[in-house]
Amino acid sequence: MPDLVHRRNQPGRMERGKPVRFPAGATLFDLQNPCRRVYLLRSGQVRLTGDRGAIVAYLGEGDVFGLKSLLGAGSGGLIAKSLSAVELTSFRKSELLGYLQEDRRLAAALLKSLARRLDLYEQTIQNAVLERAERRLSLVLRSFLPDRPASGWVRLVFSPSNSDLARTIGSTRWRVAHFMRGFQRLGWLQRRPELWVLREGLQQFLEPASQR
Repeated sequence: MPDLVHRRNQPGRMERGKPVRFPAGATLFDLQNPCRRVYLLRSGQVRLTGDRGAIVAYLGEGDVFGLKSLLGAGSGGLIAKSLSAVELTSFRKSELLGYLQEDRRLAAALLKSLARRLDLYEQTIQNAVLERAERRLSLVLRSFLPDRPASGWVRLVFSPSNSDLARTIGSTRWRVAHFMRGFQRLGWLQRRPELWVLREGLQQFLEPASQR
């Protein structure tokens, strides 16, 4: 499964653009109010959902989103909701093109984010075709692991509900609940209520049977 939490690129101090803050649970843009800016996520967490309800990405610090606004009117189709209080830097299309020529750090952040998003979608397509729903779910949980190396029990960066996880892997809430109970019985998953994973147990679960 792709890295839905996208590894952070630490864009540094970029003073370009307009600072914007939203509280947890805010809708940044939706189908009725489509995105007209590009956003750099400074802090907090954002979820992107497609127009048919599928969750396509969980975003964190350093991610750039709203890139479809560069394609012009009628190119939206995504809903962005803040999962926590967030701080953003927003750019109008007319501003961004000039800034990219002047600010290499901003250009690098945008290109890295775009490359990660392409990889995300490619992996999503492959996994949808090749992987069982249970394995897709475990790969999503692995993608929520924090960047820092750690062993033992680790709290995941994101703790979606079973319903949201179902919308992420293309399954039903009932099946996700069944899989999650199975992971807990295997001893590598807990909900406290945040999701915690025993890193070694998850890795062993994902290993091919021939390597166990």
